[in-house]
Amino acid sequence: MHPPSELPPQLRTQPFTVAEARAAGVSRRRTRARDLVNPCHGVRASATVEDSLLERLRALTGVTGAVVSHLSAAVLWGFPLPLALENLAVVHLTGDPGRRAVRYKGVVGHQQSLGPDEIVAGAWVSCTSPLRTWFDLAGILGLDDLVTAGDFLLRRRNPLTTVDALDAFLAGKRGRTGYRRAMRARALIRANTDSPKETELRLLLMRHGLPEPGINVPIFDETGVWIQDPDLSYEREKIAIQYDGAHHASPAQRRSDIFRDENARDGGWRVVVLTQTDLEPLARGMDPTAVTRVRAALKERGWTPEPGGTSKRTSPSRPAS
Repeated sequence: MHPPSELPPQLRTQPFTVAEARAAGVSRRRTRARDLVNPCHGVRASATVEDSLLERLRALTGVTGAVVSHLSAAVLWGFPLPLALENLAVVHLTGDPGRRAVRYKGVVGHQQSLGPDEIVAGAWVSCTSPLRTWFDLAGILGLDDLVTAGDFLLRRRNPLTTVDALDAFLAGKRGRTGYRRAMRARALIRANTDSPKETELRLLLMRHGLPEPGINVPIFDETGVWIQDPDLSYEREKIAIQYDGAHHASPAQRRSDIFRDENARDGGWRVVVLTQTDLEPLARGMDPTAVTRVRAALKERGWTPEPGGTSKRTSPSRPAS
């Protein structure tokens, strides 16, 4: 048996449609050879090309002309998603209204109008912009997860947008599907977070009637020397809250954390260090340990809840944008 003939250079390292192959002079029989795989109907790729989500998206958008959207776009942008949605096999693609929705196995096809500023053309695929992607998630995610994704848009390092741009975008979506859920989330979204766990912890404390903490507000000593930016804090009560994830377990990081927190305590701050187990109640009906520990620290520093369990303070210790 003769080996398959060599493909034209432009078809060797990326998916291609059968129509592109025919235009390049490749026979129908050659497109059925065993050295090619079929990522979706009408598309071929070399069997040596890596099988990844991006390759599959590249193949699907190449044959359909659609834009990667919703959860698939969220994965490309790096949005934090619930574990149940992070590795979904289905792909979300959006086409223009009036055209038939994309129908392929393992594909969810959407039809909606996208403005030029709502599409980002990448080197391999075109997908919805970060703002449009977040807005589309309003129809998929629960409120807390949507807030977490919104905080990610405005994160402290390498934010994907600005507060002003988010508000301007939402102003133009009034009355659209998902607008009400998006606006509910917007009321809780804050800029300058460093991790989804900061958002989860902040929402947890507020849901249990505690005041809204500041986010990454710098702490200085009496001489004006910077000590740390705690994940969350109450400046009035001088309470710093640190969430320690798995990377804090290394000996070097632990030494750094101890030095960090001792300096804060020397400056009169009460430091509360929390981990994942503190975010979950020990038994049904019990408050998570994070809530009980922060509540105790607040009371120790003079804070008292109003009757009914609500906080006397309705605003964060420092305004959060």
